[in-house]
Amino acid sequence: MKDNKKEFIEIVDENGNFTGQIMDKDEAHDRNLLHNEVGCFIINDKNQVLLQKRSATKRFSPNKYGLCAGHVDAGESLVSAMVREIKEELGIDVLDSDLIPFGKREYTLEQTNSHITYFYYMKCNLNESDFIIQEEELSEVKWFDFDQVINMILSHDESTVFHENRLYLFKLLKELN
Repeated sequence: MKDNKKEFIEIVDENGNFTGQIMDKDEAHDRNLLHNEVGCFIINDKNQVLLQKRSATKRFSPNKYGLCAGHVDAGESLVSAMVREIKEELGIDVLDSDLIPFGKREYTLEQTNSHITYFYYMKCNLNESDFIIQEEELSEVKWFDFDQVINMILSHDESTVFHENRLYLFKLLKELN
């Protein structure tokens, strides 16, 4: 649902339950209404995580590295949303069974983008050049060593969207990998 088409999302309560309201994503952001999002840690056998650099035109966190992530469309399941976002943003097909739920849901309360994020991880050993990136969403993808991302978080590196509240996720994934 990109290319200037409206994206409709469900407004949720603090437990992530649908409230009965459906509205355009931008309106929900402008009104700062809570909604569900998904994010995926894509990891390889070299103990690295794939991060994508958000495009310069993104409303939130432009030109910063983050996870493959996105909104859950109205009527869509969390897993279906993650499969769709991976296909849209990275050009790869994954199965629901490739995604492993991970960590606890994360509440982000901000001025214009309050949301609940549900995390997944999956294995992928493609080269950076193998991904077909959605250029309106991101400008590049890059494999990072877990230790490098952890150090970026600890040093408050402004090139990423990550803060210390996500440090535990990277440490856990480093141990799993």
